[in-house]
Amino acid sequence: MRFSAIKAFGCRINDKGRLVAALVVLLIGLCLGLGGINQRPAFVHAWAQADRYALALGFVDNGHDLLHPQTAVRNKQFPGTWMIDYGNTVTAVDLPLHEYVVSLLMSLFGTTAPWVFRLLTLLVSMVGMWLLCLLAWRLTGDAAKSLLVVVVGMTSPLYAYYFANYLPSAPALAMAMGGLCAYAAYRDNGRLACWNAAVLLVALASMVRTSQAVLLVAMCLFEGARVVRRESTLRGRWPVVVVAAVAMIVCSLWNMHLRSRYGSLFLNYLTPPRSLGDVAGVLRYVRVHWIFDYFSLVQYWIMAAALVGAVVAWFARRKRGVGVRLSLWWLAAVWWLGELCFFVAMMMQYRNHDYYFLDSFFLPALFVFSLALKALPSPRLRLWPAVSLALVAALAVPMIVGCQRSLHLRCWDGDRAYVTAQRFEGSAQWLDEVGVPRDATILAFMAYPQNGPLVQMGRQGYSVFEYDDNILNAVMQFPFDYVVMEDAAYAEAVGLRPDLARCMVRLAGNGSISLYDYNPQDKD
Repeated sequence: MRFSAIKAFGCRINDKGRLVAALVVLLIGLCLGLGGINQRPAFVHAWAQADRYALALGFVDNGHDLLHPQTAVRNKQFPGTWMIDYGNTVTAVDLPLHEYVVSLLMSLFGTTAPWVFRLLTLLVSMVGMWLLCLLAWRLTGDAAKSLLVVVVGMTSPLYAYYFANYLPSAPALAMAMGGLCAYAAYRDNGRLACWNAAVLLVALASMVRTSQAVLLVAMCLFEGARVVRRESTLRGRWPVVVVAAVAMIVCSLWNMHLRSRYGSLFLNYLTPPRSLGDVAGVLRYVRVHWIFDYFSLVQYWIMAAALVGAVVAWFARRKRGVGVRLSLWWLAAVWWLGELCFFVAMMMQYRNHDYYFLDSFFLPALFVFSLALKALPSPRLRLWPAVSLALVAALAVPMIVGCQRSLHLRCWDGDRAYVTAQRFEGSAQWLDEVGVPRDATILAFMAYPQNGPLVQMGRQGYSVFEYDDNILNAVMQFPFDYVVMEDAAYAEAVGLRPDLARCMVRLAGNGSISLYDYNPQDKD
């Protein structure tokens, strides 16, 4: 079997090598990614997961209108902090390409079940990791080293949690991995097709997750340095950069238009630290809560050992002279500098959003790891290839087991979003049975995450998920038809706001949730 797309990149790996890489990625992906494949948004960052799942369902509902992404919530966070009724569910968001493809598959399969979303994310992530393996193989020329890069990447506890999830970080990473693989091929063979593929893939990743633009800028700066050194030329190279820049600008302008007209559920501004205390607080929180989710202790030791070995090897056999090509270490340095700037610009998000590491430092860390392994000499022994592959397999086992343990710890039965999803299971059919029309506007009261209960009810409406008097006072004036609340939340709700008990009349219940009418006279 021939892989013409890979051959276009001038890849040195034979068909057997590509097949082995694919089997390793498939084995690890299925081992770590199939658990909970039909699990609704829950556990860590259930809020963001539910919003992304709702986007896919929104495309199904709006006839796959990519220009007007929507969820199920009418009162949005930005601007207004849930206190403005926008009268619609359209939301501004970075290019929701992955969610759009999910919606097409949902329509094709005739189901909106969570497994469609999760399975596509898993497949895209595995393709991305396969491309990363090809990149590492190109850089190192060694099967064991390239497979070690993939094993370390796929068994990162953080990446393993998200590579079959709802967030767009893993799909954007897959596109960036493809672009980086194409660029490495272009650097070796000079083919224009490889350069075009690299720029377009990374630009597309940037439109999905803005942070991936750091890689695009680093690539262009590195290529500019190569042009100055006469290792490359601008001839025929700049049109695709212009096309990518125009596409990114148009996408950004359309997003700004949606935000100004419809509001947004998604963050659109920088969150730098305001003081050194903020910096210290974020770094301390990351060190305590996230550092061993990014990579395990074993993985940190492996990458550190490779880096130290690379430094020693460089001093032992460093090359000098005009004829030496500009090293990819310079690309890594510019890339890391850009990611550090991004880290400062968005630092306050790193405290509570572990996936920002995937959007920034994860891929450059694996790239540096690949370069370090490239610098390490391999013993010239006849049995060394087999021995090195056995060593990689031996290292992979504890990393996979440790990753599975980490994934288990991230999922617990008492999680609020998980419990809420269980209570709202079958709520759409139940509301149909009690006579609530599908176009009725629902207030999901004290239900978390915001989109989750509304999606399960198959209705649009408003969401109140926390006890805030300002938000409550605003939302209770919105034109909703019914209130739906978990039975377990009723006592706490009326305890904090006794006036609610006088306004709400219970119409029906199914043992987990109840339907209420909110007296219009008390709205005025």
